[in-house]
Amino acid sequence: MWREAGKLASSGDYDGWLAIEWELRSRGFSRAKLLFDNDRVRKKLDDICKKAQEQRADANRT
Repeated sequence: MWREAGKLASSGDYDGWLAIEWELRSRGFSRAKLLFDNDRVRKKLDDICKKAQEQRADANRT
């Protein structure tokens, strides 16, 4: 589940951990909420999402 969360975050399609949690739950990962009960996990995914979105924005500018 962590690997899938990382892939989603790296895609640049999600604003943060909450959107990823909902996506995982919609894909049948019923225990996703447990993964996101950890503040470090939330911060890490938020950071990955932000970086991926910044990279996407930079790529669109060129």
